[in-house]
Amino acid sequence: MSNENLPHPRGGGGSSSLSVNDTIERRSSPVVAPRVWAMPDTPRARALGKELRVAREQSGLTLRQLGDLIGCSEAKVSRMETARRRLAPNSVRAFLDAVDVRGANRDRLLRLAYDIDEPVWWESGIGLPTQLTELIDAENRAVSITEVSEVLIPGLLQIPDYARALFAATDVAVEQLDRLIAVRLSRQRILNRADPVRYLVLLDEAALCRAVGGPAVMAAQLRAVLHACEASNVTVQVVPFSAGAHTGMDGPFLLLEFLRSRPVVHLEQRRCGAFLDDPEDVTPFQHARSRLCRTALSPNCSMELVAAYARRYECWEGTAHGDGTLAEIELQR
Repeated sequence: MSNENLPHPRGGGGSSSLSVNDTIERRSSPVVAPRVWAMPDTPRARALGKELRVAREQSGLTLRQLGDLIGCSEAKVSRMETARRRLAPNSVRAFLDAVDVRGANRDRLLRLAYDIDEPVWWESGIGLPTQLTELIDAENRAVSITEVSEVLIPGLLQIPDYARALFAATDVAVEQLDRLIAVRLSRQRILNRADPVRYLVLLDEAALCRAVGGPAVMAAQLRAVLHACEASNVTVQVVPFSAGAHTGMDGPFLLLEFLRSRPVVHLEQRRCGAFLDDPEDVTPFQHARSRLCRTALSPNCSMELVAAYARRYECWEGTAHGDGTLAEIELQR
């Protein structure tokens, strides 16, 4: 088509077959921008992007080389890996072909791409903070979780009455209690699903002493811990008072490990949380886990100590706080 009858882009020179009214109409018509698929801003989308980046790095391809193989720009590949562009299943399939990902891992990543727009319970409009939804998503993708706790029974093992007492003590509004407890209980599904996560808890004995909710609630909570540990994927090891100072006293943390992605550490404070994924940041926590496993009682001895505390709370329901020495004496008997 000839350019002779088109208006000059700067408004001068050249002839035009368009009338003044035609020109005004064209200028007043809404401009339809090209459709750009934005990546859903969800933890699952970012997780898929990270896994694609890892697969590319393991293949030895640069962004430009991969772009040449799948017919797109280096910038587009970068946006795919950083979850700034929608990952359509066909794009993911081409990406995986180029980096030679096969078998079960390929099927898993393609399934994630197909399901990326499907809502999950923690993204279903129940008003959870972004940091919590990211933690829940990481817990659901993890194959192994290690939790170090100094003074509390971890949330993945808490019973409703224990959780309620904790929330009440931290000034959570009464009208929010039931919702928060339901979320906490829903998170525990990862322990008994078809492919349950491996869950290791390294627990300071102080957590057994603090009678959250009173002796009756604490007794029920410890019985629940014992019951959870009957499953082969759940292990609790207690660091006894007799161990003295230990590396777990630096603070609680959550170490999450995945099938393909790098492990991450989650640190939580009163009103904020943070993920660490740089290997230099994560390695010290992995070393801390190893040291604590050596310092703590064996799983069997830990269960005996937990049972001793449970019996103590059942016998002394009128006692508002515990004395670790009494439980240790009972255990020795």
